[in-house]
Amino acid sequence: MSQYTLQQQIDYWKNIAKNGGNFQNNFGQNKSNGGNSNNNQNKKKRSGAKLTRYVNGNGEEKFLTSAWRKTRYGFIKIKAVTTKDSKESDKGWFGSVAVTFTNLDTGVDQFHWGTMEKKTGKVVIDKLSMVLNPRAKNGGYAGSYISK
Repeated sequence: MSQYTLQQQIDYWKNIAKNGGNFQNNFGQNKSNGGNSNNNQNKKKRSGAKLTRYVNGNGEEKFLTSAWRKTRYGFIKIKAVTTKDSKESDKGWFGSVAVTFTNLDTGVDQFHWGTMEKKTGKVVIDKLSMVLNPRAKNGGYAGSYISK
């Protein structure tokens, strides 16, 4: 047995038909976007990245790009740091950048090699088709890329 009268149900369906099939909840908010008038403004951030430049004990300048990413496998923390083997090319990219992935939910660590752009701190891990970009909008980006 329905808690609404027949007239209330008829009015409800008439309202839906009048709005072009747009389902409205009790507060008049569109259910398709969770009640947000601007999806991009209230969207939760799923990744971020930051560049840090520092001088080690030997007086050498080093670069560290730290990033994070929320995935279905857990919360991933990523550190990409230049090593003694990192040599700068004439185009401003470092080769042999050590990249460590740590899943904070399971404690599993993975290691990969990548390349880093000196000017921006952008790190590319070709084996995983992944990029860490500290200069992306809204606090950086860590995720997949599509090579063109």
